[in-house]
This record gives sequence, structure tokens and C-alpha cells, in this order.
Amino acid sequence: MGKFFELLLRGLLLRCPVCGQGKLFKQPFKMNERCPHCGLLFEREEGYYTGSMAINLVISEFLIAAFTIPLAANPAVPLNLLLLWGAPSTIILPLLFFHHSRGLWLSMDHYLHPVERQV
Repeated sequence: MGKFFELLLRGLLLRCPVCGQGKLFKQPFKMNERCPHCGLLFEREEGYYTGSMAINLVISEFLIAAFTIPLAANPAVPLNLLLLWGAPSTIILPLLFFHHSRGLWLSMDHYLHPVERQV
């Protein structure tokens, strides 16, 4: 179980799951094709990061629901306030979590289907 948590930590820190040193992103929304340190190919196949989109969606929507539902149950909170905070958060949270969902997906996939360094 220690290796799994080490890989998750590397994913959250946006580092290569194999070496833990190479950065996943070179620009805000542009990933490196390979690890700059060990050469691991980050995208194994076309559509590889579809799973990261699912992770991003589930976590983002869970956080929105966790804050919105209790507020909506309170009659003292006006509907306009809920819409003012709730609607933009459906766009902002997935954008904020984009990098980390990709890092987590890459780490979890490497744990389940390890691939050695490819040069």
C-alpha cells in the first residue's frame, strides 16, 4: 500500500510516476509528451486521459453538491446567492482541478498497469 500512496503523492505534486522528478506540465494546459527526467511517455494512447476527465467531473461536482445542498436546505439563504456562487463554481472547479486529475489518473494507471521507462 505504501507504493500506491507514493504514486498518488507524485500525481498530486504533478510529477512523473516512475521517477518522481520530471514535471508533467510545461505550460498551464500543455503537458510534456515525455518525462524530461526519465523519458516516460505520458500519453499511452489516443484518449488516454478520458479517465482523468471522469475523476475531475466527479470530484468537482461532489464538492459543489457538498456546499450547495446544505445551503439550499436552509430557507434563510436566498436562491440568488446560491446561483451566484453555484453556477460559476461548475466551471471554475474543473479548471482548477485539471492538472491534478491528470496527475492522479497517470499515477493510478501506472500503479495498475506499470510501464517501465521508454526512451
